[in-house]
Amino acid sequence: MRSLITSEWERLWARKLTWCLFLSMPVVNYAAGRYFLSANAHTASDLPQYAVFGNYPVLGFEEMLMTAFNIIVIMLTSLVVTEEYRTGQLRMVMLRAYSFGQIFLAKAAVIGSIISMLVAVYFICSYAVGYFLFPHTDTVKLFFYEEAVGHGMALAYNLKFYGLGLLTLLAMIAVTLWIAVVSQTTTTAMGLGIGFYIFSLLYPLISEYLVHWLGFQLFSRIYFSSIPMIQWQGLVLMLGESPRYGGYIFTVIAAYTALFAGLAYRSFTRMDRWV
Repeated sequence: MRSLITSEWERLWARKLTWCLFLSMPVVNYAAGRYFLSANAHTASDLPQYAVFGNYPVLGFEEMLMTAFNIIVIMLTSLVVTEEYRTGQLRMVMLRAYSFGQIFLAKAAVIGSIISMLVAVYFICSYAVGYFLFPHTDTVKLFFYEEAVGHGMALAYNLKFYGLGLLTLLAMIAVTLWIAVVSQTTTTAMGLGIGFYIFSLLYPLISEYLVHWLGFQLFSRIYFSSIPMIQWQGLVLMLGESPRYGGYIFTVIAAYTALFAGLAYRSFTRMDRWV
């Protein structure tokens, strides 16, 4: 199994896309930094939306988490799973007497590892960009905190946010793995993946129009049943001074991960080996 994971790892790093993704992290981070730098001119300095060195890692990641990182997951999974299977590249792997179950687990592990590394690189870049672009303050204002906190607590908050953000990306990987397995072409896999992403953005917004007919608690449960909405607003509510919806959001993330990973594994292991 170790040699299979190594083989999958080497094949993924042989793709230009993988290198481009890592090289783009500083560029994407800097672009986000320039956006928040201009936004600061129209934001009160005592608000958590006002970017400073200590809170920029969360502000920059929150924007890119629900957009760029979700798209990266869709692209990467579609190429690693759908393209390799439908073009017959898996036949060479099958000749080594590995089962489809082992191949699936190896691919899932490698995709998860690459996404984790991208998140780690983005985190490091965010501190570098924040250091040079934003004001250095003695304290940091965080979302849903009454008082500003010190840099030690801000660092712990940032690490928790990135960790929870990674969990949402792992759930997104599970969904896109299933989509990639059942799709006939890479284009179809990407299209369905983006369709799922857009749907996950739209139905919580539509439910806002029904808020007068729905109870607030029910509305919140609908709203935070969406992975992008968890990424956008759910994480900061979980990490507030008085945490909210933590148990429900963890349940949603676990449900997405377990359900779709199970469906993807079942579909992948039942494939015709020589399609």
